[in-house]
Amino acid sequence: MTPSSVTTPRQACAMHERHQMHQTHQTHQMHGKHEKRAKHGAPVQRRARTPTMRRRWRELVELALAAADVYAAAALYAHANDADRKRLGARLFDTRRDCLALAACTFAHGAVLTELARLAAANRDETLKIRLARNPATPGHALALFANDHEAPAQRLACLLARHAQAPHALLAALAAQSENIDVLRALCENVGVPSDLLALVGQRGIAVLQRLLAIHLATDPQTLLQLWKNTRTSAVRAQVLRHPCCPDALLHTLPSSPDERRSLALQARAPAAILAQLARDEDPRVRRAAALNANTPAGALIGLCFDAQALVRRVVATRHDLPLKVVEWLIGNDDPWVRRTLGRHPACPPEWLERLVNDSEPEVRRAVARHPRCPARLAAQLAADPVPWVRAGVALREDLPGALLRRLAADEDIDVLSGIARHPATPQAQLARLAAHAVADVRRSVILNPHASRRVLLQLRREPYPLHRVLVFEHPNLTDADRWRMRFDPDREARARLFDHFGRVLGPLGPLGPSVACAPMLAAQHAPQPLAVSPHPLDDDAMQPEQHEEHEEHSQHVSPCPTNTMEPR
Repeated sequence: MTPSSVTTPRQACAMHERHQMHQTHQTHQMHGKHEKRAKHGAPVQRRARTPTMRRRWRELVELALAAADVYAAAALYAHANDADRKRLGARLFDTRRDCLALAACTFAHGAVLTELARLAAANRDETLKIRLARNPATPGHALALFANDHEAPAQRLACLLARHAQAPHALLAALAAQSENIDVLRALCENVGVPSDLLALVGQRGIAVLQRLLAIHLATDPQTLLQLWKNTRTSAVRAQVLRHPCCPDALLHTLPSSPDERRSLALQARAPAAILAQLARDEDPRVRRAAALNANTPAGALIGLCFDAQALVRRVVATRHDLPLKVVEWLIGNDDPWVRRTLGRHPACPPEWLERLVNDSEPEVRRAVARHPRCPARLAAQLAADPVPWVRAGVALREDLPGALLRRLAADEDIDVLSGIARHPATPQAQLARLAAHAVADVRRSVILNPHASRRVLLQLRREPYPLHRVLVFEHPNLTDADRWRMRFDPDREARARLFDHFGRVLGPLGPLGPSVACAPMLAAQHAPQPLAVSPHPLDDDAMQPEQHEEHEEHSQHVSPCPTNTMEPR
């Protein structure tokens, strides 16, 4: 054999990496086709699970059962078959302490919360019911288990059920028809998921303290709003009726006497132009400001509002996207820096007029010029040398930076500027690698949020001290599933639960995507050791990389049953 035909370990690794990348590209294309077919209703052809996928799934189950907390097992529960679900259920629902913790977990799967609701209803556990009713992730069919035909729920539980956004219609209808408690009816009116017929049923009772809530709710129908208008003289209730998107047309052609009602009428998108012209000359500045916000306010009225004595009114006029150039010219010399700041970033402001704002004494105005979508390159280069770092950071966020200007800002020492460079799509990968090792977490997070960050850059961020950063790295599209598999020993309980939920969907027998997953070849190509059981493939342990040994040690040293916050460093 000639020396040129010998494959070195480095060449073998490179060949293996290229093979993995090729498989990832093919499988991601196949996954996209499956998603399109499912979207159009076509049946998705599912692929048989490979032995490696089944082995990975068994390892996940064993890891979840041996973990100090129940969140990893909860992430796998919905994707398991009957046998594994029975084992996971014994770990999840064995103690009441774990049940109460899961009931308050907002990222728990609906299948877990449904089983908890069944246990709470069977055992008449009111504390567990209340925790589930407080959890916004509890599905509606689980909440329906708390409705008893023979016994009404306690007041505290009834209020939580009435306010829950996923409560089923039958449950809300029973509460609206049977409950006489004001607190329960108030919670029902505060529920964003209540249909209009139930709100009309509550409105027919004529309870004064609920009228304003009914007038605010977006599902209230025009008939109920008209009834509220006739039954009350309270200005706050009438103001909400006039502001409602379904306000009857008959109420929009009369100028109210109350300032609150006139302000609401000025904000109404269906208000007549003649009424808006009168409201633009109102003596109350809040009413004039509301008229300046309305897109239907006539242009003649806007001209008067450009020179309003109140700065708040002029600021609102400067935010409008339909400003004529003449109005922009009048406002660009305004003495209020907030008006000039708004115009500096306004698309209606011509690029040549930015010359008047680039040397403004207010840094916020200069930053607005730097963020203008059509800021000339010459002005951007001038602002890149601004003495205020916040202005230079605005330039760093521009995606049309020339290469020379990008390199110049990359040498900056300010955190905001470096964060903008770290998120820039044109930043070289070598520079991103240096920023990924920065001492400030904001800069490293910007690297993670850069969609163009390469896999090599992301690999050095997998051991971030912040759990939130590790989750963001895990979800980055440029990271392979083989890399994600090595992150399964995350020490944070919530981050580990999110990771296990992903692997449950990918590898589980009952995952939403089924066995046809994009990352199956990647997981099959990467052989990791079995920490809790003897590997059926001895060669897997020989092929294990050094970093995987470290992660096994990290798992044994750092996994703790203590709850952690994903926003706090470990």
